[in-house]
Amino acid sequence: MGRVPTPFTPMPLYQVLLAWTTGFGFLAVLPAVYFVTFAFLWDSKRFGEIVLVVASLIAILSVLWFVNAWDYGERYQGPRNTLLVAIENIIGFAVVITAAVVGIRRRSKHVQAGAYLVLFALLSWCAFPYLGELP
Repeated sequence: MGRVPTPFTPMPLYQVLLAWTTGFGFLAVLPAVYFVTFAFLWDSKRFGEIVLVVASLIAILSVLWFVNAWDYGERYQGPRNTLLVAIENIIGFAVVITAAVVGIRRRSKHVQAGAYLVLFALLSWCAFPYLGELP
């Protein structure tokens, strides 16, 4: 990949693994998953609830990720970078969960779909950042 993670361009761990195994093919994986799951879930009466549950579970897993990887992040990426990426994740998940709740309460599929899009943007941008030593 040839770049060092920064707070504005963190590398999600699963993208690092996909890049190592598939080369540039990893760029198509997340959008494909987004469109397939979106098409599958769109007609569900519980679309908003599904988005809320998935976002909440991923947020919990993200907290666990940071708790376990924090020392590595400070050692290899620096304390400032690790803290800023953690703050980005907190804000991002707060936006997704808030949008999902608002979409459910207003019964707005468009707001729920926006929450779903932001969730996948968060996953592709900064969720579960690679905080270890770069190869």
